[in-house]
Amino acid sequence: MISFDGYRAIDLSPRIKARVHRVDGSIEEGTSDPYGKPWVMQEGRFPGDNSLFTLYSAPKDDAVWHQERMTSHHGAHVQGGKGHIDHWPGMPADMRGLWEMPLETFVGPASVVNLDHLEPRADDDSERYPLGEGFKMKSQKGDLRGQEILPEHLGQIDQGDIVLMTSCYEGLQQPWLSEQTAHWLIKDRKIRMLGLQASGVQWQYALKVSAPENSPIRRLLLGANVPIAHPLVNIDTLKQGRVFYFGLPLNTPKSEASFIRAIAFEAPDA
Repeated sequence: MISFDGYRAIDLSPRIKARVHRVDGSIEEGTSDPYGKPWVMQEGRFPGDNSLFTLYSAPKDDAVWHQERMTSHHGAHVQGGKGHIDHWPGMPADMRGLWEMPLETFVGPASVVNLDHLEPRADDDSERYPLGEGFKMKSQKGDLRGQEILPEHLGQIDQGDIVLMTSCYEGLQQPWLSEQTAHWLIKDRKIRMLGLQASGVQWQYALKVSAPENSPIRRLLLGANVPIAHPLVNIDTLKQGRVFYFGLPLNTPKSEASFIRAIAFEAPDA
């Protein structure tokens, strides 16, 4: 029997207060997730017994969210490749959905990788540093930029680990995950899942480049059936290099992403 008595539980999911449109016409204001996405809901009344419920959606005229539809990519979530990017040119045919992955993919021993020591540099190799989320984020000559994350920086990762990664840096100063290192994580370390804090590691770059050169890290990881959990919080507060991670997706077929409650358990001090 597994027991977590004495363990320290750390919540890795951001707490988000919903903006709710109440049945009486009032609006209860809320907050946003770490990426700035609001969580908007509509209250309703079930006529059968006069009970109340809330729908995860925004009215078309909502002043905060620009469209009625909302997805499971809001707040802490885990995403897989099937149903998400398997239609992109160049993707492998054997991509699996979250609902097809074993539960052990999302639960188990995790390596905590804090990259605060990779201080940004004034590197003139502007062609080496990747594009950001859009072309406007491309760094210029002389910019202070983050370092490339290399396998030598990740020596604590064991084969088959879940990996939780962060740093204290933001924007162009974040250390960045290169294709070379993503290949190493997949082939050499055989990681099960990658969890990322909202900021700290640049991995969502070249998103607007023409396929099949776009979004190389998502292509590599999701193409190898390594799901990605983000935006997480509090990875930087973990005191131990190894934790037990728990962050299961909903058991919903054909859902390319799922809300999660991500938790890390730190063992009692020896």
